[in-house]
Amino acid sequence: MKITALIISLCVATNAMAFNDDPNKPFDTSNNYTTQSTITWRTVVDVQKACEAESRKRGFNGFGYGVQACSFFDGNQCTIITGKQTTMHSLGHEVRHCFQGNWH
Repeated sequence: MKITALIISLCVATNAMAFNDDPNKPFDTSNNYTTQSTITWRTVVDVQKACEAESRKRGFNGFGYGVQACSFFDGNQCTIITGKQTTMHSLGHEVRHCFQGNWH
């Protein structure tokens, strides 16, 4: 019984802290990481594989969770990786990272 309660509690806590990305929610731009960025947009067949590889190439440990797109930024240089089919929401999310860094 205690194990079941613990598992249920962990599931609820994890979902309560889940990332909620509302595409219509306004955000403050005064804390931008940069106001100018050169963006390179790569479209690939296997987004997860490409994002994991790019992460490790840059000295990070990969993601450890599924991604639909990713971005990597260094100063005014930003690389976005998406699938060959993507959404405006996913692309916009990654572009925001290019200007605001790790904002979520």
